[in-house]
Amino acid sequence: MDQAETSRLESYLRRVLGSPGVAVRARGKDEAELALGGAVLADISKDNDEGELSYFVNMGVARAAGAKKDAPVDEGERSRLQGLLREKLGSPALTVRARPRKTDSAEVYVGDEFIGTLSRDEESREFGYFLTMSILDIDLEA
Repeated sequence: MDQAETSRLESYLRRVLGSPGVAVRARGKDEAELALGGAVLADISKDNDEGELSYFVNMGVARAAGAKKDAPVDEGERSRLQGLLREKLGSPALTVRARPRKTDSAEVYVGDEFIGTLSRDEESREFGYFLTMSILDIDLEA
């Protein structure tokens, strides 16, 4: 990604998350990373599908010590994940909410704005969940 793209993404993520310390650094033509305080938090990939440009932020989040891979994302787990994400992303207004009729994932908001989905990952030994944020190119123009 070029400097203009990373700057636009960084401005957008700082505004949406309410976290002025987040940074976006290019790692190649179609890849970047999201960082805070020098720590890399997530991978960002670019997709250009039929002229529609979008970006995907993927962040691994640790499972609670001793938790089963298929444990539901219940109220206690959502609370734990909310605290972890607030700290990692520097976003005190972030909330993790239940999804209707789904127990393997949750929705992530900042204020009233939906920013992504937190999905249980039953395959990974390193992570228990992945936060996925989709950002459309038109969102960066605001």
